[in-house]
Amino acid sequence: MEKICAEGLTFFGKTNRLISHELKNIFAIISETLGLLDELMELSGRGTALTPERLRSMSDSIIEEVERANTVIRCMNTFAHSVDEFISEVDLGEITFLMIQLLKLNPISKTVMIEYLKGEPCKIYTSPFFLGNLLYHTFHFALSAVAPEKYIKISIHVDSPRVEVDIFGIAPDSPKSFPTPPEELLVKTLGAEIWFDRSAGRVQVVLPQKMAGGPVVALLVK
Repeated sequence: MEKICAEGLTFFGKTNRLISHELKNIFAIISETLGLLDELMELSGRGTALTPERLRSMSDSIIEEVERANTVIRCMNTFAHSVDEFISEVDLGEITFLMIQLLKLNPISKTVMIEYLKGEPCKIYTSPFFLGNLLYHTFHFALSAVAPEKYIKISIHVDSPRVEVDIFGIAPDSPKSFPTPPEELLVKTLGAEIWFDRSAGRVQVVLPQKMAGGPVVALLVK
């Protein structure tokens, strides 16, 4: 349990650094735009024409960045709530989408197209935080070993009593090893399985619809 919690704290810290870095970038853009607006206002006081089109362009830029900041903050809030309960019923699709959004804050994702084929709601009983941790690390691996096409496809399939998260687009016969010990620990914690098909460039995360046993479940036992 100590190792699991230590990995969880590391993941929590890294994710919050990504979020804060993204917000810092957004604020920097807004600050630069406002600085330019201030300069234009000064120039207009000296007789330089300040066109409505220029003002509208700068206003739209600020609005766009504010909307981007709101999106990042919503992700941050949802991620923060994932530690409210050790185990609960969650929508696998929502957690998958959240981890993809957080992954897009990582510079590793900037050159890769990620397509998420969202299906029907899929409720499972598991640990939201540690599930998010496992999915994030799996998606991060896929991006680090992506095929030359720079395209990753993620989908969810229900095969009761289990569900599968499929990730395609990894370079065939990638020399990279997966899962590593941190992912193997999370797999054990969640009662999950991971299959890495090197020849097909595919990773599959297999999850039980209801997690049973394991150190996290033991914490709930009075």
